[in-house]
Amino acid sequence: MNTEEYSDLIIRADRYMHENLSAHRALHIRGVALESRRLALRYGCDPRKAYLAGYLHDCAKGFSREENERFVNKYNIDVCEEEWSLGNALIHSKVGAYFAKEYFGVDDREIFDAIYYHTVGRPRMTILEKIVYTADYIEPERDQDSMIPLNVLRPLAYENIDIAVCEIACSCYNYLIHESKGYICYETVKTYEYYNKYREEILNGKH
Repeated sequence: MNTEEYSDLIIRADRYMHENLSAHRALHIRGVALESRRLALRYGCDPRKAYLAGYLHDCAKGFSREENERFVNKYNIDVCEEEWSLGNALIHSKVGAYFAKEYFGVDDREIFDAIYYHTVGRPRMTILEKIVYTADYIEPERDQDSMIPLNVLRPLAYENIDIAVCEIACSCYNYLIHESKGYICYETVKTYEYYNKYREEILNGKH
């Protein structure tokens, strides 16, 4: 993707966000894009890919049940009944990856996966996936809604993104265990198990 194509895509994405999502969501999206680019520069990842993945990570956040069903059926996306019961909380990341490909023409697999996994993560995330997953939690517009103080998590993300990912994964899991009265998705559990083990190995000096 050359510079002109990239700029045109960002303009299209910006126009779409402002026409289809709330002002608060648009601010969050821009914050995640900027944070993703900063993290990419810190960790030697392509900053343009990171910015674009951050900008598109919530592109399906405003979808209706019918719109989600169209993408789930068209692309045979793995969505269980419990996920449907949570509205767009989890589905938007999976559908959003396919929407970014179909509507915006984003055919880069790394960007696709960064969007797809930004909500629940997965074991052995790529650096771009870790960047968007982390940026979604630490961007400047984010209020404190996790078990880790953001004034601790934000600098940690720039010191060691692997440890930051561990803390986020464990925080999400523990929050859901203590606060959720219903479903905790399989991907969240697997992400927690993998990164909790990784964190313990770090504490024991094995990494």
